[in-house]
Amino acid sequence: MDFYDWMLALHLLAAFAIAASLVLFSVLVVAGRRMTTLEQTRPLFRLGRIGGPLIGVGMGLVLLLGIVLAIDSDDYQLWDAWVIIAMVLWAVSAFVGGRSGTYYTGVQELAEKGGSEAEVLERLRAPTGARWHAATIAVFLLLVLDMIFKPWA
Repeated sequence: MDFYDWMLALHLLAAFAIAASLVLFSVLVVAGRRMTTLEQTRPLFRLGRIGGPLIGVGMGLVLLLGIVLAIDSDDYQLWDAWVIIAMVLWAVSAFVGGRSGTYYTGVQELAEKGGSEAEVLERLRAPTGARWHAATIAVFLLLVLDMIFKPWA
């Protein structure tokens, strides 16, 4: 295996880390909507702490290693349309995912600082966070499709 193969393998591992954390967050979003007491939400918030660093490291590595791959490759350039599309989708994903994370972190802080059970459960059931999360997944899937099909390559 040469340098390019190693970077590609690490790039894909980072993408799988993002996908794994999105699956984790999806389970937490669905489970959070079904909670009936504040006590039931505590394990969800503890599990959410795993996904945050995983998605953050994955996003950073995917971008860094993707740029390294584009520079190292003889077939692709940083200014290829599909690479630029990927970087734009990466930025959109980071923004939308950040909004989703901010929403659910706010709910977690409310629960930990003694917010009322009704308010915490209402926020978990509200469509706002779930919509941001669904948008994050949609943009991630577009990014994966861009990587697979490489339009205008």
